[in-house]
Amino acid sequence: MKKTMMLSLLIVIMAGMIWCNWGLVRTSQNQPDSIPGASGWQENRLIAHAFGGVDGASYTNSYEAFITNYNRGYRLFEVDLVQTTDGKLVARHDWSQKLQPGLTAHRGRNVTKLQFANSLIMGRFHPLTLPDILQLMQQYPDFDLIVDTKAGSKAQIQHRVIPEIFSPEMYDTVMGIHPFPNKIYSLYKTGASAESIVEFVRDKQLTAVAMPAYRVYLNPNLVSALNKFGVKSYVHTVNSRPVMQILSRFGVHGFYTDQEESPEELMLADAPPGHVEFSGYMSSGLASIRNIVMKVRNNGYQ
Repeated sequence: MKKTMMLSLLIVIMAGMIWCNWGLVRTSQNQPDSIPGASGWQENRLIAHAFGGVDGASYTNSYEAFITNYNRGYRLFEVDLVQTTDGKLVARHDWSQKLQPGLTAHRGRNVTKLQFANSLIMGRFHPLTLPDILQLMQQYPDFDLIVDTKAGSKAQIQHRVIPEIFSPEMYDTVMGIHPFPNKIYSLYKTGASAESIVEFVRDKQLTAVAMPAYRVYLNPNLVSALNKFGVKSYVHTVNSRPVMQILSRFGVHGFYTDQEESPEELMLADAPPGHVEFSGYMSSGLASIRNIVMKVRNNGYQ
């Protein structure tokens, strides 16, 4: 009982600190007009994270992941791009050693595009470079791509690419490269207040925001405020139907996922009220607590 009380107190304290840091969204009776809707890409509620899960593996950004999840019915994909030492963009989340054991000796510091392309991911999946991805976009003209770019390259990318914007400064940089008609504002790198997020989204006429699940739990007012302006919220990375159901009730529109199921199967998460699985709810809560603790530590709240 004492441990339970201490845990509850810790959650309340942490929530209070982060709420104070991010702030509340002020709303008034005179709401401005909603932001106009974007193209049909937002009709997809599920995003294949890092090209989606494949054969029990995630974060591969591989050819096999794309093909597998395309065939499952996904039409909205997210890909991570990093830069090699010779200045080329390749599909990889980071340079951790587990993804491409053949590059262990390099640890990402001296990896060229050719070395990357010749090293299988986890010994079984084929890696993709930016030209490979553009070729897939030509071959499969009915999918859209959200790009999480870890590098600052000015590579020319086609109309169907949806860049993730991490800050107002990055917005100006990206739009200076190419006036992308579709953008998504991603919050996982920012501690900006809810009010400033809504203000930025309205000012730039953005129509989608991506965020970690803990931001929804700690400040559900943010999702509600975005919905009032016609801005859809996507949460990452969610691999549980009960969690999708819970977050949907907060007003979340869609999810990044590694799940090896079709979008139709996962959208069964939208069950009628009263059908939330308790075990799934508890798992969601525990995962959120871990994320909150990490967020607090990373922001210096001790």
